[in-house]
Amino acid sequence: MTTRQPITARNPRIDLLRGWLIFLVVVGHIVLGSVHDNFIRYAIYSFHMPLFIGLTGYLVNPDKLKSSSLFAVGWRYWWRVGLPFMLAFLFFTGVLLLHASREGRLDNTLVISYLVTPYYHLWFVPTLVLWVLGFWLSLKLRIPIIVLLLVMLALSAIWSVFPAHQLPAYLAVLLSKKVVYFFSFFLFGAWLRTPSGHRLLRAVMTVKVIPMAVVLMTASIYLVQIGVDKSSLKGLAWLLMNCTLVAIGVQWAKSTQSKKPAKRAADNPSLISNIMIVMGRISLPIYLWHVVPMFLLKGWDIHETQPLIYYAVSIASVAAIIALLIWLENKFVVTNKLVYGN
Repeated sequence: MTTRQPITARNPRIDLLRGWLIFLVVVGHIVLGSVHDNFIRYAIYSFHMPLFIGLTGYLVNPDKLKSSSLFAVGWRYWWRVGLPFMLAFLFFTGVLLLHASREGRLDNTLVISYLVTPYYHLWFVPTLVLWVLGFWLSLKLRIPIIVLLLVMLALSAIWSVFPAHQLPAYLAVLLSKKVVYFFSFFLFGAWLRTPSGHRLLRAVMTVKVIPMAVVLMTASIYLVQIGVDKSSLKGLAWLLMNCTLVAIGVQWAKSTQSKKPAKRAADNPSLISNIMIVMGRISLPIYLWHVVPMFLLKGWDIHETQPLIYYAVSIASVAAIIALLIWLENKFVVTNKLVYGN
């Protein structure tokens, strides 16, 4: 989902976190039912994307970004995420158009709709590019990260508390989950790289019990309100919970860098952890392609007529796709470019 770095420069703990998060993304997409009807989806969706996005923001180097031209930023992200996204976009959109054509529903309006609105899980990549460009612009304009972050957090609080129908139409469009809420976590991750952010991370490391207590308290508030659309208590708890989780996750990932070599060497990951580290490293292609089995099965309405078959085929197929992507990594130059964004 996010950009890749040379393997030698990677932090395995960040990849481990991202691996577990992409695993939760997969589970959330396999499980049937709406977010408010299925507790598993509700719990997963409460934190997996904010934490992933926060880690993504933390990995963006603001100095390098600020010194780059708009063309350089666009070119870099085209090769890192744009080209793999375009391949997936063409596949999913092509299948949707073919399906609509066979059903006699194909018209100009539908074609434009499919071209403008990517298939539901593909939203992340173009939105990520917009976040990066917005962050780049703020750096060029010398807007302090903390100022932009506080503005986005305030707007996120409004979004998470007030239903869209209670807001003016122009404000409801701007205050969307992707525009302000998720962007807040991207900025929060970026802010954690600043001296003030480092002080917060040191505080998290020093008084571990407090942030954990905050997470438990806010998560409890959020989880017991399943089925509630929006409320001030739920919205603010959700925001605080995810900011705290991002800080805990980043601090945990950073802590491996401060370990002594002997202690770091003794911190050998298990087989499952190794698999998750690899999944975190190739999270972009997993994110783009894991939906294929569910996409096809739901197109044939198998999830409604034969849910057990849907789950069995989905789980087996997704596992096979992930195994194939793990095996295929760095095998061919073409797939590295088109699939992995290397």
